[in-house]
Amino acid sequence: MALFLTSAWVVLIDQITKTIVTRQIAPWDEIECLGGLLRITHVYNPGAAFGILQNKQILSIIAAVIGTALILFFYPRIPRRRWSMRLGMALSLGGALGNLVDRVVVGSVIDFIDIGFLPVFNVADSAIVVGVALLLLGIVRDPSGRRSN
Repeated sequence: MALFLTSAWVVLIDQITKTIVTRQIAPWDEIECLGGLLRITHVYNPGAAFGILQNKQILSIIAAVIGTALILFFYPRIPRRRWSMRLGMALSLGGALGNLVDRVVVGSVIDFIDIGFLPVFNVADSAIVVGVALLLLGIVRDPSGRRSN
């Protein structure tokens, strides 16, 4: 249940923020925030993270579906005490689904968070990065993978 609730919240927040950006900012325009430390820049990313797989939407969709299937398969096998891994999977699933919605509906991913030294990203991307970091933290903290609850 926690997997689906967390993932649903990520998708909801991701899609709401993308809707606000697309309604308020023209494509390729930007708004400076926090004294220039952050910009809201409305861009469309036809690829995957960091510009890889440009214009390979079908491949990106297949990767998201496979990632979703893997999370759904492995999540129930993760003991409840390994909360960081479970939360990481839920965040990653929500992020993958948020970007998948864009790929299917818009034809590319809507990005808007621009902090200058990184490629422009979105809430779904952030959830994936934090999710993977939590998964890695869980693996490092308990590399044996003991299944005791």
